[in-house]
Amino acid sequence: MDKNNFEAFTNLPALKKNAIQLCGQEFIDSLTQKGLYAKDSEFWEEVNKKLNICDDAYEIKQAREQAEREQLLLENKAKEQAETQRLLTNKKEIFSKNRKDWKITVFELPESDIFGKNFLAECTKEPDLIKTTWFYKNQEEAYRKACNLADEFEVQQENLRIFMEHYAVMKPLYLMIIYLSSGGQHNEYLNNSRENSKENFTGVDCWNGFNFEIINALEAEGLLELSTTKKTLTMNKKAMKAAREILQKINIDGVDKLLEQREYHEEYINYKSQLDIMEEQEEEEE
Repeated sequence: MDKNNFEAFTNLPALKKNAIQLCGQEFIDSLTQKGLYAKDSEFWEEVNKKLNICDDAYEIKQAREQAEREQLLLENKAKEQAETQRLLTNKKEIFSKNRKDWKITVFELPESDIFGKNFLAECTKEPDLIKTTWFYKNQEEAYRKACNLADEFEVQQENLRIFMEHYAVMKPLYLMIIYLSSGGQHNEYLNNSRENSKENFTGVDCWNGFNFEIINALEAEGLLELSTTKKTLTMNKKAMKAAREILQKINIDGVDKLLEQREYHEEYINYKSQLDIMEEQEEEEE
């Protein structure tokens, strides 16, 4: 670190000749007489003291250079935005097409950017949704990219809709599981810490919402299979049937719809393969 501080402060490599240049031959000779050489950290510690170099010169330089890089990035970004805005000021509409619920409009710029691109497109949807492409070399590519933007947005919205349907049902279920799997936490440093009460209660917490003793018990019953990494749970038909029956009895909005989306699970549960029949026969014989 002493070498780094020397280099950061002087902008010179940590070499003996540079130390002599800045500190003088007599001072460096005095260090040599003490058995301190340029390969030793103590050597550079003494040199730094002679030059009044602080112990965090390297960190200060690193922070300064990082700040300069960030400032340069901000300035370049501001220049790019200003140039983009200048190009967009006098854009001219070439054509417009309706596509599904979107309106795709292609524009031409009065001059191209530094890459020779002077076409872009906007896709708009009521009431006030607007997506804009970047610059392209021809109007066909700009139109195609705008179509892709619209399609990607619709996919994202559909995924969000599906997630929110699941979340509406899963939220209360997860809260119940996490709450019931949690352990109460109490402040052990209070005077009444020997007894759990509202005065020393600090909340509940759990590892991941599942009580592993219950998971192990379900596995022992043959309802679940736990992966070797203990990160994946697999339900068999018996467990799936029990879960569906429980969900049908719970009064939570959206449960019926999610069960309908998994209606094919009933066919899977009720289907008996030759292996299933053999296993049932073995259980009956036992």
